[in-house]
Amino acid sequence: MKKLILPIVCGLFCASTSAQLVKQQTSDTQEQSKLDWYNCSFDKDGVYGAEVNKAYDLLKAHKKKAKANPIVAIIGTGMDVEHEDVKHAIWINKKEKNNGKDDDKNGLVDDINGWNFIGGKDGQVMESLLREGEREFYRLKDQYGGYITDGTKFFKIINGKRQEVPAPANMKEYEYYRNKVLPQSRLASTYGGIQLGYVLNEYFDKFDRDLKQRFPGKELTVEDFQTCYDPKAKRDTLSEVTFMIAAYAFSIYKTDKWEKVYQMMGSGNEKRSQDSYNDAVKKYGFDNRKEIVGDDPNDITDTHYGNNVLLTSDAATGIMKAGVIAAKRDNGLGGNGIADHAKIMTLRVHPGVGETYLKDMALAIRYAVDHGACIINLPEQNSLYPSTQREWVEDALKYAEKKGVLVIVPVWDLSEDLDKEEYFPHRKMCKEGELTNLMVVASSDEKGNPVMNTNYGANSVDLYAPGTNLYSTYMGDTYQKGSGETMSTATVAGVAALLKTYFPKLTGSQIRDILIKSVTSRKGVEVEKGIRVDGNPSQDLFLFDDLCISGGIVNAYQAVKEAMKVSK
Repeated sequence: MKKLILPIVCGLFCASTSAQLVKQQTSDTQEQSKLDWYNCSFDKDGVYGAEVNKAYDLLKAHKKKAKANPIVAIIGTGMDVEHEDVKHAIWINKKEKNNGKDDDKNGLVDDINGWNFIGGKDGQVMESLLREGEREFYRLKDQYGGYITDGTKFFKIINGKRQEVPAPANMKEYEYYRNKVLPQSRLASTYGGIQLGYVLNEYFDKFDRDLKQRFPGKELTVEDFQTCYDPKAKRDTLSEVTFMIAAYAFSIYKTDKWEKVYQMMGSGNEKRSQDSYNDAVKKYGFDNRKEIVGDDPNDITDTHYGNNVLLTSDAATGIMKAGVIAAKRDNGLGGNGIADHAKIMTLRVHPGVGETYLKDMALAIRYAVDHGACIINLPEQNSLYPSTQREWVEDALKYAEKKGVLVIVPVWDLSEDLDKEEYFPHRKMCKEGELTNLMVVASSDEKGNPVMNTNYGANSVDLYAPGTNLYSTYMGDTYQKGSGETMSTATVAGVAALLKTYFPKLTGSQIRDILIKSVTSRKGVEVEKGIRVDGNPSQDLFLFDDLCISGGIVNAYQAVKEAMKVSK
């Protein structure tokens, strides 16, 4: 999940960062270094591309022939399989026929070019998904959503009054709800506001009584109100929260009179919070999965669902990634794909709005492996992985590792240090040991700098890769420039597919090792980078090698040289 950065207090407004593809019209007459610059190199073209052109020159010099058509599974959004520059590269399930029957007996009808895991049997497709935080809120709301705590004791609102109750029986799960789900769910925050509304009513009445006893007959002002806070008194976090909200209300209502603030805020808070929650449910609380897909998203054994509709409203992202990976080279159309012998398998699990169900993710990984994919490109990492569903993804990733499949996942553009903030999937998520086939990738630009707001981590991010202003295929036989975290993984997937084309015996773990060893080194180079300080955006200077494990940018030329050594 995109992690919500701003702290939540009452009605709790949340902010998140989301990267999207940036579309631009581009002239076909521009130099390659300004279009599909990911193919270029700094020494020849003045840009920090992946040196793909040099890699092909090297392969030609050594008279290397293409030996395989590696399958790259793009797990994410839809696909335009008829695009003029990638239709040659679209994977075809040779065991399936387009006849309305399940010819290969895998439980999926007419999965010719892949599968849409968020589609219905009637051809409908989901256009948005709930966030994982909202799904977790619904699962845990009845157990923990009604608790209020002052830091020591626990309370619930019973018959409109705050009453002390025993602490939650499962404190670990309660802390998970409070510290993980609450900050990442717009529904949980507004639902908590209902309980807080009753508390506000209670403490506003208490402040009013205390003030009138302390200053009988006086017209009370903001200065009088400030005496309600006693730093020497026993800590009462509920009182402190109400005091801060009341203090802020003086400026909101542009008054220094307590009576005005009390009239506006002293009652009705629970009603306003209930209305806010109802509005949030209408806006964020449904995704129609039950009606459209009809499966049980909490049952990993319920696998026969979805449809084969891949040309969807979100297909632009998929086709742009496919173009970077496998568009036909030197055919006069658009840009050059990195590995045009590759075949693109499309597995739709994300419509571009909301967050992927982890069941779909796990099943898509397994589908890809079982149908011959050797490289898998996942959607962005997520900071919220419920334990049971996390096991599904772990098992799928271990299955891919066992079968020699490389899995690539992009980071978010949130300026967070992944050595401190945990996002899934990552290599150390499995109890049995570190995954050797999983690559975490961040985005770099033409100048060899990290994208300002990309996540980073000296021990968590493997490498950087070209991911901004990439000229690629777009919907309807058109071409555009695009930027985004997932574009960098398309570059890495393309380079990996290039290696598998000429060195098909390399395993996913070997390819990850090769790509890390063979980067364009930026070690020792000082770069400016966005960071988070107490949840707020800022900037700082870093050495490039403090941002990722490899200390550099993916390099196809050097990777081919390394693969030649390994293959011997």
